[in-house]
Amino acid sequence: MQLGQIIRNFSEQAVAADALLGCGDLVLLARIGAAAERFDETLGEYAAGAVRRFANLASSEDWLALMNTVERAGDPGFRCLTHMLHWSLMRDEAQGVVPHVGCSCAGSGSCT
Repeated sequence: MQLGQIIRNFSEQAVAADALLGCGDLVLLARIGAAAERFDETLGEYAAGAVRRFANLASSEDWLALMNTVERAGDPGFRCLTHMLHWSLMRDEAQGVVPHVGCSCAGSGSCT
């Protein structure tokens, strides 16, 4: 399955959980669960928002790091997803982001 299809299916909780488990990083899954709970979102909602935040807010250096990571990956789709999730989690945790109700910007001001 392609990355875009995986992300589109994040609205289905079971599919989102399976996809996140497929990343093979239980610590990441736990961090996403905690962040999702803090923002009053499902796992899929937080993960989809995290990917959107990366797409909208990542710097050129962040994109270069993503490309370097994906280039060396055995499974580029899951590696890309993992990289974006880690980026969003680090940003949310470092900034002590306050959740916005009804949007996926995680307090970044770029409500979508």
